[in-house]
Amino acid sequence: MTQHRVMPGRRIGRYEILEEIGQGGMAVVYRAMDTILEREVALKLLHPHLASHIESRQRFLREAKAVARLKHPAVLEIYDYSDAEGDDIYIAMELVQGTSLRRFLDQRTGEPLCAEASALLMREVCLALAHAHKNGVVHRDVKPENILIGPKGEVKLSDFGIAHLAGLAQMTVTGQILGSPAYMSPEHIEHSELDARADIFSVGTVLYELAVGRKPFGGKNPHAIIKRIVEGDYDDPLSINAAIGPELARVLKKCLAPQPEKRYASADELVAELDSMLTTMGVTPSSETLQQFFQDPESWMHGRRPHIIDRSLALGLAAKRDRRLPNAVDYFNRVLALEPGNGRALAAVAGMSRQRRARRILEYIAVIVPILIAIGAVLVVLIRDEPSPNKPPAMGRNSNAARSPAKQLPQRPPKIAPTDAGPSDGAPQETKGRVMARIRPARAKAQENRVIVFTPSPMAVKISIDGGSPFAFGPASRKQIIPVGPHAIAFMPIDEKRFVPETWQVDIPPGDTPYYFRERLQWRPAKLVVDCNVPEAAVTVPGRAAGKVAAPVDVAIQKGPEEQIAVLVTAKGYIPETKQVTVGAGELVRVRVTLEKAEETVTSP
Repeated sequence: MTQHRVMPGRRIGRYEILEEIGQGGMAVVYRAMDTILEREVALKLLHPHLASHIESRQRFLREAKAVARLKHPAVLEIYDYSDAEGDDIYIAMELVQGTSLRRFLDQRTGEPLCAEASALLMREVCLALAHAHKNGVVHRDVKPENILIGPKGEVKLSDFGIAHLAGLAQMTVTGQILGSPAYMSPEHIEHSELDARADIFSVGTVLYELAVGRKPFGGKNPHAIIKRIVEGDYDDPLSINAAIGPELARVLKKCLAPQPEKRYASADELVAELDSMLTTMGVTPSSETLQQFFQDPESWMHGRRPHIIDRSLALGLAAKRDRRLPNAVDYFNRVLALEPGNGRALAAVAGMSRQRRARRILEYIAVIVPILIAIGAVLVVLIRDEPSPNKPPAMGRNSNAARSPAKQLPQRPPKIAPTDAGPSDGAPQETKGRVMARIRPARAKAQENRVIVFTPSPMAVKISIDGGSPFAFGPASRKQIIPVGPHAIAFMPIDEKRFVPETWQVDIPPGDTPYYFRERLQWRPAKLVVDCNVPEAAVTVPGRAAGKVAAPVDVAIQKGPEEQIAVLVTAKGYIPETKQVTVGAGELVRVRVTLEKAEETVTSP
């Protein structure tokens, strides 16, 4: 079906069409002149096939009134809308003489924004959403195309509820996707009831794209994207871009939780989290700060980088002192991502590796010493109680030999356990002069079953339930009926070279709805061998592994199948060397590093 377009000069109501400025699957947007108020507006004209039913027109009018009541600096204002009886269904909106966030990102050719700029931008979007949610309006389509940037750097969120206005499902109406599925929440895809948390999920997808440099849920086609969204299958943001830091990574993971109840409960709560993150890094959370960023984005980010590096280093050192080592590693990784040769971060990471090795030795000693003591005590007891061949047994008062035979109590005959053997008519049975009790056969309890739906990642696996014959995962075997209760479920990858098989113990509870079993197999670690001119040098992959040169070091693969890592090689009296290495899951990689001697410092007596 071809899209309906209007030629310049045509009048629609009181609006004169000037030019087309955008189009999509649901509408065409025109720059138009309000002939009564003599001002330019953005006129969004819905395609005729989307407004061909009276029910859709009535819903459009009802929802348009609700959206028009929103008055907020970050919400694109609606001036006017058509009634339900006209031939053309339109919305007259504030015209922003600027650009969209989508065009802004496309001009950067995939280069991510810094975490602080990303948080500032989406903070404005969240403020707009908070206002809308308090007025009972859910946006339903937060994406870069609907975030507008004015000439002074002001942010406007547009198209509130546009998909809902037409009263249509999100999926194909004209053979295309209405809106991008890459930003939809799982409940939106599954046509569930939507609330504010659906918008929170969409905010998380945009924030991920801004800071990480790519969408969290990608795929070759809409079906692949939708599958990853429903399964919550996305790469850890820190594994792709360590420069975002642990605070923003934590925000992203909470926004992108597949279950709505695990996300932020409101946009206000998310704003508070972003404000805390910005304040921690010394950035004032305000619209004015965001406008300063848009005046010259590159200069703004470059000017704040030294302070962010210093602040991240201080936070990492504080976390190290508090023995919050995973947090410390994340902060140091951010510093090294922003400034790969930062000496203080490299020294801190190397020190943590030494502390970790010493702690492992102490833990080993703490475990093995009590075991040796216990073994020694047992041996002493055994040696002491061993009777001598030339020594008669002791005749103490507790000795059995000292007891009088007359005082020994008669022993009872052993109890005979009930058995299912023999007749089962319930009548008493006689066995060797005594009557056995009447045994009633146990009544069989009805077995309750439940449908289990497997969603493995990767999908190329074989599945085994309770050690049974494995079956290949596929559309026909995705659902199985199994009894409720405990089970052992194993995923065995077809590609055993890159993935590790795993078995989970799961207790299937009773229920009438399907039980979804979503699990992801881990990538096999890469084996890294560093050849170095200093045999005693240590090898560290920050946050992942540590070892010695010339010996294989297992490096955890986080995003796979290949990724680039920073390898730190250190030795006493030598300048530390960091090398970027590409490793693959289950593969052996060798790299050569040459250390240079450090200058010796002579202190006067």
